[in-house]
This record gives sequence, C-alpha cells and structure tokens, in this order.
Amino acid sequence: MAEAIRGAAERFDVFARVPHRPFPGGRRFRTPALVLAMLWFRLRDLL
Repeated sequence: MAEAIRGAAERFDVFARVPHRPFPGGRRFRTPALVLAMLWFRLRDLL
C-alpha cells in the first residue's frame, strides 16, 4: 500500500487483474445478503 501511495503501484496492479465474478443474486439481493452475513458473524462473535 505504501508503494501505491508513493506512486510505484506495479505490484499493487496485480489485484486489478484478478477476475471477479458478479454476485449471483444480482443487485436486488446483494444488500440483504450482506446484512444477513454481517448478522451471522456478529452472532458468532457473541457466542
């Protein structure tokens, strides 16, 4: 990260080339799924 901030982002650019798959639920279910996942991990932390 420091190299990217300094302007030498050659190693950091590797992450930009990693292919990303779209969320299978589309835009409609992205936020509810995120909320459910955060709730699940919050409950796990409390236990």
